[in-house]
Amino acid sequence: MGTLSLAGISSAFAAAAPLVVEKDHRVAAAKDTHLILVLDLKPNLGDLRKSGAEASDLVRATAASYAKDYLAQPEFSSSLKVVVYLISVESMDEYNRAKFDGMKRYGTIAFEKKGDEVVLTEDKLSFTP
Repeated sequence: MGTLSLAGISSAFAAAAPLVVEKDHRVAAAKDTHLILVLDLKPNLGDLRKSGAEASDLVRATAASYAKDYLAQPEFSSSLKVVVYLISVESMDEYNRAKFDGMKRYGTIAFEKKGDEVVLTEDKLSFTP
């Protein structure tokens, strides 16, 4: 996959290094012509709080990075769009599985594949540290 086009975004967003969201805190599934990607930010909340006012830009950079990475994977290469759901799973069940009914939702950010670029198309992030 080529470049990530982020026209119209803040310079802090463009310069932010993405967070590392461990594999067991990510879920991806193809649906029709798009990809749904869920990122659980709970393990990263400490880092986000430390980043203060730039936390939202850090979340956006993280979503952009994972959107680009997942669209480049062979099993998702036919997807034209990815919608990234940004959440925080607050508790686990007795089998150590995420309890999604009590999660915090921080919004969605959507990207589309246009040629070799991945372009930000929708930003509905509502995150405050």
